[in-house]
Amino acid sequence: MTSRIELTPMREMGAEQIETLYGTMALRPAGPIVAGSWGSWQLIYSAGAFGIDEGGTLLVAPRFASDWGKPQTSDPAGANYVSAKTDSRSCKVAPRFDAKGYIRPWRAGLAVDIVDGPLLPGETITITYGDKSGGSPGTRAQTFQEHAFRFRTLIDAQGSGQYVTLPSSPVTEIIAGEATRLLAILPSETEIGRPFALLVKAEDAWGNPAASYAGTLALEGGGAFDNLPARCAFQPADRGIRRLENITAKRPGIFTIQARSRDGALAGESNPLKALPAPGLHRPFWADLHGQSGETVGANSVRDYFAFARDVSALDVSGHQANDFQITAPIWHEIKAAANDANEPGRFVAFVGYEWSGNTAGGGDRNVYFLGQQAELLRSSHAQICDLSDLATDRYPVTELHAALAGRGDVFIIPHVGGRPSDLAHHSPPLEPLVEIYSSWGEFEWMLREAITRGYHVGVTAGSDGHKGRPGSSYPGASSFGVYGGLTCILASELTRSAIGAALKARRCYATSGQRIILRASCDGQPIGARFSLDNAPTFDLEIVGTDELEQIELWRGNELLHRWPPIQQRSPNQLRVSWKGARVRGRARMARWDGALTVDRGRILAVEGYAFDSPAEGIQAWDAKRVSWRSITTGDSDGIHLTLEAGAETRLAVDTALVSTAVNWADLAAEGKRIKAGGLDLELAIERRPLGLKTRHFSARYRPDSSPSGEHAYWIRVLQRDGAKAWSSPWYVTH
Repeated sequence: MTSRIELTPMREMGAEQIETLYGTMALRPAGPIVAGSWGSWQLIYSAGAFGIDEGGTLLVAPRFASDWGKPQTSDPAGANYVSAKTDSRSCKVAPRFDAKGYIRPWRAGLAVDIVDGPLLPGETITITYGDKSGGSPGTRAQTFQEHAFRFRTLIDAQGSGQYVTLPSSPVTEIIAGEATRLLAILPSETEIGRPFALLVKAEDAWGNPAASYAGTLALEGGGAFDNLPARCAFQPADRGIRRLENITAKRPGIFTIQARSRDGALAGESNPLKALPAPGLHRPFWADLHGQSGETVGANSVRDYFAFARDVSALDVSGHQANDFQITAPIWHEIKAAANDANEPGRFVAFVGYEWSGNTAGGGDRNVYFLGQQAELLRSSHAQICDLSDLATDRYPVTELHAALAGRGDVFIIPHVGGRPSDLAHHSPPLEPLVEIYSSWGEFEWMLREAITRGYHVGVTAGSDGHKGRPGSSYPGASSFGVYGGLTCILASELTRSAIGAALKARRCYATSGQRIILRASCDGQPIGARFSLDNAPTFDLEIVGTDELEQIELWRGNELLHRWPPIQQRSPNQLRVSWKGARVRGRARMARWDGALTVDRGRILAVEGYAFDSPAEGIQAWDAKRVSWRSITTGDSDGIHLTLEAGAETRLAVDTALVSTAVNWADLAAEGKRIKAGGLDLELAIERRPLGLKTRHFSARYRPDSSPSGEHAYWIRVLQRDGAKAWSSPWYVTH
């Protein structure tokens, strides 16, 4: 007797029916996986009643945000080697990496093609991620925590290109590793006697809160604080985070707090806090305005996202900006509800918003923010949304979005660069007061420069555009995100949606590469972002407090460097900086790889340290007295190395990278060193004696140029620290 299987539409089939027809997948070992760990894992597929026909494919696809080691099938001794074997006697299997195997956010994955015959019902395929049998060190697991990491398994049983997702696609948890560093987070400003909180956090090597950490830390504040405990004990129940309340400053000044474990193995210093005798007109509030969660392309939930921003990153303000073409009606309802539930005036501001994700030809990515509880979703398209009942609400190109929101005071838009760079040729001055110039995708100072050239009046922000569910603490991991996510400091009268929104619309904010650098500045008494007229040359008052020693502070007038501190950079007599920067293009493929080495002839390397490397996946690979090698990518930012040398007049240095190679005599390195352009978008290699900088973390100055040309000019400040961290002020727009 022959049985017949009746195939009903997939949406009407239950999980058991699908598995009966298409099979099951299991993960071994099945327990939690430590983030960033190296190991070997097996996925075992058992074919269902259909089997998989010759020409069919099994596809395993993690989410877009995952940075699990990219599988390779050509080098059994190499990292991330993946094998596939079958017990079938009727077919063979051919594994390959497919960058476009399925649809976002499950696009890239491991495809296993069925060749030379069919895979029959009940037969199995065993996929080994990190197969060590040929000498491979294994595969590197995803570097960030995720409650439910899914090996989404899809079957094309008929070889038609139509995939069916297995309900049994394996799910496991990615957990944090052991603590490797301590962080302490303070507000940047307070008044004497006003209570504030200190957040102390233990992180693993990849930036996850080290949830298993237990130990006692010593806290030291130089006698500047009341109610600062001398000890802080962590238990596993703390999940790597302690929040200490009701601390107060005793006297005016700039202070930090140090945390250290009893054995001295872990230590950290807080960001600087400025204590004032009385409150100022505007207080600094820290924000990550940009990221998304697992409802669309990221990880974990939108409620997890806001909780992380508030409780783990100690942010004051956050926005959640999901790609509009993935936001279904239920997801939009949940995004709004989560933001409104998280919003707590005086404690935490959460904006309702989304990312208008139109193609660059139609204007490119824009983040839309609403100041109230209600918000209207005007998508760029329904590209990944099956329900077309609200298709008429789409607004494309971006000029249509501008027209739909024109005249509203409860909304603003920030152009940014992610997968789709914003096209600044499209601009709505009332709606777009800011541009985002830094995120996990890279550094985009060109956005500010282009806006100034076009005559726009915009301020600057930085955010994470994080997809890993860690707003405010968005480490790049080991994949397409190039740098640590940025932060925006907003100078506002109070911590409410309306006050924060008013400050952003007034451009009263500055951007950093993720560090809580204090940047207080005025131009003729006007705050950052102001637009006004003067009869004479402007006077600038600056106060900057870094999280490390300050290397250089620059005042720009448009795209002209007007003044810098120090005016003449002093340089080390025996230390060298080799650095590289830039991006390939403005778009998605901007990442530039700078893997390389430096060799020394007629001299010796005495010591080496990394400069501005962004993750454990980069950095110095090996060094000795004659040679140092490194791995590095840049996405607009700078990376590099510092060397201490035993060098003389005949010492010669040779640098060989994936993009440019050169050689230079130590004696010929002039004050500015040697710089070689490498094409692309500001791609450049620099070899110079190490700058000594300002030799302080706290800098203040008053400056007035000798004259100012007539017309309107944008004046702005750029700060560079010794560790490579940066800050940018929003411009003042001054008409002379």
